[in-house]
Amino acid sequence: MLSMQRATHRVGLALEAELSSLDLSQAEAHVLALLGDGGSHPVGELQQGLLHRPSTLSGILDRLEERRFITRRLNPADRRSLLVSPTRAGRAAAAAALEALRRLEAEALATATPEQTAGFRAVVALLSAAPRAE
Repeated sequence: MLSMQRATHRVGLALEAELSSLDLSQAEAHVLALLGDGGSHPVGELQQGLLHRPSTLSGILDRLEERRFITRRLNPADRRSLLVSPTRAGRAAAAAALEALRRLEAEALATATPEQTAGFRAVVALLSAAPRAE
């Protein structure tokens, strides 16, 4: 797990460098990437996608809203929740974040064999599906 954490940290730093012109933190870039389809998403869905604590996600959303990358509004289907939507600037930033993530993945796997890539994807899927300690 230490190796995975180091690799994750290294990718996060590379992501921040790739997106330096947008001045996005890793967490902000990941939220925008989840909003990359341009649609509205409930806050709970974003939290499940990121596995952040609600208070942490609220802070990230506050910063993105302050910078006009997102808007939040009541969810008409469930008035107890909020929907998060990217603005035009947010959609552009989301596209940049997704492209940066794709580029970083391609660079990281450029010299990997198909078997190594499949093994990497299998391990990532296992780790992603592992129960989360509360």
